[in-house]
Amino acid sequence: MNIKKGLYSLLGTVLLGTTLAACSAATSTSESSDNQGSQADSDVVTISFFDKNSGSKKFDDRIAKEIEKRTGVKIDLQNPTGDYNSKLALMLSSRDYPDIVMLDRTSELVDKYIAAEALIPLNDLIDEYGPNAKEMYGDMLSKTKNSDGENYYFSNWYGPSDQPVVGWNMRYDYMVELVGKERADSPEPFTQEEMLNVMRAFKEKYATVDGKEGIPLTIAESGTDLVGMFGLKTYYEKDNELQHYSKDPRFLQMVTFMNQMYRENLLDKEWVTNNSTLKNQKLSAGNVLGSVSGYWDPQSVNDANRQAGKEDAVFVAYKVVGEGVDPSETTYSGRSSLGWDAIGITDNCENPEAATKLIDFLASREGQSLLLWGIEGEDYTVENGEYIPAEETLNKFIENRENATNETGITRWTWFVNNMGPTENTPMRITDYIDRGTFESKMAFQNLQDTYWDSSIYEDLTPDVNTPVGLKWQKINDIFEQAMPKMINAENEADVNTLYEKMLDDMEKAGLKEAEEAITKNYQERLELWQES
Repeated sequence: MNIKKGLYSLLGTVLLGTTLAACSAATSTSESSDNQGSQADSDVVTISFFDKNSGSKKFDDRIAKEIEKRTGVKIDLQNPTGDYNSKLALMLSSRDYPDIVMLDRTSELVDKYIAAEALIPLNDLIDEYGPNAKEMYGDMLSKTKNSDGENYYFSNWYGPSDQPVVGWNMRYDYMVELVGKERADSPEPFTQEEMLNVMRAFKEKYATVDGKEGIPLTIAESGTDLVGMFGLKTYYEKDNELQHYSKDPRFLQMVTFMNQMYRENLLDKEWVTNNSTLKNQKLSAGNVLGSVSGYWDPQSVNDANRQAGKEDAVFVAYKVVGEGVDPSETTYSGRSSLGWDAIGITDNCENPEAATKLIDFLASREGQSLLLWGIEGEDYTVENGEYIPAEETLNKFIENRENATNETGITRWTWFVNNMGPTENTPMRITDYIDRGTFESKMAFQNLQDTYWDSSIYEDLTPDVNTPVGLKWQKINDIFEQAMPKMINAENEADVNTLYEKMLDDMEKAGLKEAEEAITKNYQERLELWQES
């Protein structure tokens, strides 16, 4: 069956001949999509939707109108006022929430809404009214099931992603000068020693830049973005048990490497007090070779340098591999495939069938293309398996992304987003199409695309903070965070080892073994649940 026609047939004319408050099921229809778009106002079902990310936006743009035209459902958008988590908590306590709510997926509010039976079970609704959502989400629905076997929400921004994340963002013109253009453009990873030599060469040549001390590398706060080059993950898995990742032998290797950079004056001495804003301010000053962070973090610096006529003074991402680590084992791009948000139907919804059908459309490939690419034939065309933006639409987004989003409605609503693109050759959304055309993005995808790993299996395994073992885990992390800067800033490698052993000893005394046992138990239960699903 043609997907578009089949989908429209599924959505049909919702609750034809009834009032909006009626709860009878929608009637199937074989009408074409053109006829479906001509429904009378009295046939339109209204579904209220709390979008925590909507700000003060109104659901009145051309994409919003197209959704109503194709589904027969009008979305009554409920905006957050002030802190959205406080609003969600207040709505729960008063039982005054709309038909559909969006929450942070890892927030305790999700569990509270489920425990209060404010979110309704979805399995039967999905089976009957959500074939497209079921196909799109696939085994993700098994992974987001509650312990009772029911799904209570759909993830948003879910699934594996080919998007690179963290890299060594080094200023391209400096790299060309220090290693040559061929090496600077090469996809071959840098070894740990090779990058040390690059930083040493920079320090020697640029002891000062415009009266400021030359800084080979700056990082923000904890410095744990360097875990990727050593293949470190959320936990150290040994003998089917999960341990604090500081027990991984490569963790000490990482800390020793950072200490070496600190002692050789290659690492920004102010790294402990840096945050993302301060780090970018330093990058913009021109006296810094690079940083380690998300490859998109220096974008504002890159844009400013380009506008100033310094086309090559942009920071691009490289992969650096720790000594003894296989390049394929690096973990720069860890992220959970389970998504950022949880979107569920509440027990206040008088028409869960219509709400599910709305979700089914929005989560479908057709719905995703509408939300993230616009209207086919107007905003984009499909050529040889690739979505190509219309020139007028593309220019609007290049000129001013925020204005273009508000004017066209494209990417204004990001619901039920699947991280993978609509075709093999097409990125997820039109803005990614633009971003991937930049030099920085091309370098990131060239150098870091094979560094993705799915962190979902390790997610949310820690004991509840309100339990005795949860309080111990919090104390353990406090010990760890306080020890990190001491180890990195130690006077010599022997002191690093001494401080490391003391940190482990203090963590053990604080109850590390008990906490690890609780985490391992949660991990094994998750493995069993996912395997059963």
